[in-house]
Amino acid sequence: MQYRTLGKDLTVSAVGLGCMGLSHAYGAPTDKKQAIYLIQQAVNMGYTFFDTAEVYGTADEPHQNERLVGEVLGGCRDKVVIATKFGIHFDMKSSAVNNLLVLDSRSEIIHDSVEESLKRLKIDYIDLYYQYRPDPNISIEEVAGVMSELIKEGKITHWGLSEANGK
Repeated sequence: MQYRTLGKDLTVSAVGLGCMGLSHAYGAPTDKKQAIYLIQQAVNMGYTFFDTAEVYGTADEPHQNERLVGEVLGGCRDKVVIATKFGIHFDMKSSAVNNLLVLDSRSEIIHDSVEESLKRLKIDYIDLYYQYRPDPNISIEEVAGVMSELIKEGKITHWGLSEANGK
């Protein structure tokens, strides 16, 4: 397996596993035994980078993906890099076919989100914690300040931004 360095010092396998499709977005969730087997096989093949998010799940079990990833990878923490995302939730009251996304990156939400993700993932720290999408109501500087606090607290080691555009 080849490896890449993200940023200054986060080394990950060149091929990683985005776990979203196991429980969210692409039809019915994968059978749990099959999903566990897939993640275990990825580890056995040398994958070290696993990506999830607090919103990857179903209406009945909205955090299903983080729980699955935590169940499988919690036992091999020294071999893997776990990434998860914060800053959005679905408007479950919306009648739209795909529930509307609600952006929310207020400091208190980020602090609550990281604590809940750590519990679901069954880990002491998150390797890469990133904002799912920029929140137009919260400056990136404010988010960066919260990320700095989380790094100092040992809850995350790296942070980033997903789905950002040039606006």
